[in-house]
Amino acid sequence: MPIPVATAHDVTRTGARRRTDASLVGRLNTEWSRLCADPRTEPAVAHWGRRHPELSGCFALDDVELAVAAADPERADQILLALLRLAQTGDSLAGRTVLQLMLGKAVRIATTRAGRDTRPALEHTAVAALWTTIATYPIERRPAKVAANIAMETLRAVTGELTHQLTETPTSPDLLAADLMELTPSERTTADHELLDLLTWAVDEGTITAADATLILDIYTPAPGTDGGAAAAARHGLTWPAARQRASRAIRKVARQLRADVPAAA
Repeated sequence: MPIPVATAHDVTRTGARRRTDASLVGRLNTEWSRLCADPRTEPAVAHWGRRHPELSGCFALDDVELAVAAADPERADQILLALLRLAQTGDSLAGRTVLQLMLGKAVRIATTRAGRDTRPALEHTAVAALWTTIATYPIERRPAKVAANIAMETLRAVTGELTHQLTETPTSPDLLAADLMELTPSERTTADHELLDLLTWAVDEGTITAADATLILDIYTPAPGTDGGAAAAARHGLTWPAARQRASRAIRKVARQLRADVPAAA
């Protein structure tokens, strides 16, 4: 059955507005709304709850969404891990659920890569990378900060896919060392790209954690329609001073590592 196309935005029970246009992301959102409304998915969700206590109390797909949205970080990790275990043992609906829960992050990654390719192509690349990350996520090795780790693995995969358009090594920590001073819109776009490249590299090098990288991204380059700064800190369960201190400490680590990796002039 073809997926119906809408031109408006879908408002979910969590209060989020979702695109429901003809794009890949819009079609995924429309499909998700249909899955949530389909009573045939309810037995599957109930079965999840019987197999995984983390999902007990969830009787429909939108219950799972609400549970993740309302959960503290540790419980949200447990719910995502349960879904990942199900997905990696062949439960396609569980995998689709993780995809939907993380779809906003994929869209944000695509948005901040603007200029590297067309928006549809970037979104397709990000969604494909997210699917791969869900299928290969190392559950036992990374049981904490699951959403942050999924986001950073997706970002890393997207960056790898676009390497022909990127430099291999970030060139300067200046924007970060200055705590990302106020920039013009065009400079802001360039800074966003540099920040993503630099953080991906830093996580690959083990300089900072995926959680710290995601915090920095959320503070300084929030998704369109989402507030950064103190609002981003609150989303991470931190006070604004604590988040600022943590981000600044991570930024200094990245700057030191980058300088150490640049050979001294002859």
